[in-house]
Amino acid sequence: MDSREIAVAMMRLGAESLRDLMLADRLLARRLGHTVVSRGGLWCYSSRTLDVGVFNHVSGYGTFGPATQASIDAVRRYYAHFEETPNFEVLVPAVSRSARALLERNGFRYHHTAFQCHVRTTSRPARRHDVAGLAIARARPADAHRYAKLATRGFGDGGVIANVFERGWTHEIKSDRRVASFIGSVNGRDAATGTTILRSRIAGLYSGSVLTRYRGRGIQNAMIAARVTFGWARGIRVFYSWSDPDTASAENLRDEGFRTRFELHWYAAK
Repeated sequence: MDSREIAVAMMRLGAESLRDLMLADRLLARRLGHTVVSRGGLWCYSSRTLDVGVFNHVSGYGTFGPATQASIDAVRRYYAHFEETPNFEVLVPAVSRSARALLERNGFRYHHTAFQCHVRTTSRPARRHDVAGLAIARARPADAHRYAKLATRGFGDGGVIANVFERGWTHEIKSDRRVASFIGSVNGRDAATGTTILRSRIAGLYSGSVLTRYRGRGIQNAMIAARVTFGWARGIRVFYSWSDPDTASAENLRDEGFRTRFELHWYAAK
């Protein structure tokens, strides 16, 4: 896969995954007013009750969707029904300068860098890790709720937003065969989580977390390697993962053969 193909596949997989998480529990999604629709070839996420960017933005601009005036106009009309203005995810440098300039002419400006995107395309399999007391096992459907609660603890989140993700992760593990989630335990105690989402030519590494008390032991590196190994055994050679910019998670991914290839920029109305 070339850089453009990776960018498109990665953004599409990410968009599909977020849609599935937001809408996994129909009753909860209805209560929170969650919707995911396509307008002008772009995916529009919105939440009537949760005013956070992850649930209120546009995905696909200039990657798996068009970067045109018509698409921007269609998105604007959709969000106008909610008396809101859209926020755009812009994958740099995959989205061209001219496409970014079009957003700026429409009154949208770079706001912040949401994530760095790290990609692994090396021909070498993942290295082995021996961490004292660590055992990594794939979560079975019966483990879905346990996994979801552990991931939330690892991220240090709570409240309604965490509930949305917990319901989504639980649903994925139980119903989507393309999702493989793993629990890392140290001496029998749950310590870490991580998921691999498979497509035909690419795999995304998601929901990787380590409980605070277990950090600094190399567990996250081992969890990354385990997920790469799982995809590798199924013929996947291209992997990606997101992280906050230049964090310990980013360094751990680089240690495991990932390279920082893209940034996800947030464009908002000025």
